Amino acid sequence: QAPAPVAHEMAHGVLVPCSGRFARCGLLVTFWTVVFLLSTEMNFQQPTAVTEQPSVEDVESTSTTSTTTVNTSNTTTFLPPLTAAFTKVPRGVAVCIAGNLRTFTVPVVFSQIRPFHEKLWGSKVSFFLYGTLAGAGPKNQTNHNLPAINESNQTALNIAVTLLRPETVELVTNAEDVTEENIAQYVLHQECFRRIQFVQPVDGDEAFFENRVRFLRGLNQLAHVISSLQMMMRYENARGRRFKVVILTRPDLRYDVNRSDHDWFRDVAWVPEWTSNGNVALQMDHWVAMPRALAERFYLLGKVLSCSPSDKCCRKIDRSESLWEYLTGAVHGNFGQCSCSNITTPYKKAKVAKIQRTKPTK
Repeated sequence: QAPAPVAHEMAHGVLVPCSGRFARCGLLVTFWTVVFLLSTEMNFQQPTAVTEQPSVEDVESTSTTSTTTVNTSNTTTFLPPLTAAFTKVPRGVAVCIAGNLRTFTVPVVFSQIRPFHEKLWGSKVSFFLYGTLAGAGPKNQTNHNLPAINESNQTALNIAVTLLRPETVELVTNAEDVTEENIAQYVLHQECFRRIQFVQPVDGDEAFFENRVRFLRGLNQLAHVISSLQMMMRYENARGRRFKVVILTRPDLRYDVNRSDHDWFRDVAWVPEWTSNGNVALQMDHWVAMPRALAERFYLLGKVLSCSPSDKCCRKIDRSESLWEYLTGAVHGNFGQCSCSNITTPYKKAKVAKIQRTKPTK
């Protein structure tokens, strides 16, 4: 029996340490922070005097209310609901941000996430944030062994989350859901991830996933994305409506909202129409826009990898980009096609954002 979580409170909120095999720790938000978050959300969503009548697909039943959730140890605390006036959601686009927070709290990162997506889609976009305070360690790959970036600045987190205004946010301390001890819960046939036929070798002679540390790292990346999709689906189920487009992305991307008109049209302006026709727009596995039905497939196949020796995917999923190809049918990497998926999805490469690798030094 795992010991009960232990919390230590402070005057203005604190990270909550917990224990136990699957225990997670979250962000304890004080009463006044909660009031500020909710008042900000209500001010943003307050309808104007003259509004266009939404279509039935975009409007949920007004019998339900919206909540913001914060993970505080092993339980989820539901904050006070918004009023029924703000229930014209889910709208068309959900952005699921998942992974190690890393540089999320750098102003040039968090301040541009919402403006970029709302400019791209021309409407309100719903955000779901699942972030880990601890960063993943080095990749065990030559020239890519960057140190982990951890986040512990309570004030910076409050500012970043407040400006993003996600529908649901869950911040956990541990970056490693998948370990050697529990990997069988996530991968049913581990033999399909040994002696892998690589598209492009790493360090000269092996697949990226052939190294166990890198394989676990890729599985944890996937587990975080699955958690963000679960948050989105709970939100949908509570409202009886589904989003039309789902974007899967990471927290540490730096978006350029103010690029020239020429660059905007070339890089991303085509994405909404392209995805509305059932296609995928992507920047590797960093940012992927897909139809809601494909996000469902991603979730169902990704929550437990069941690729077996009798499947074409066996020993062909050599890295994270190939794993995403297996799940979506689109080619995510710049290294070629793994031919590991049983579907083929039309895709185009977008130029969305750059990874913010470092935090500014004080």
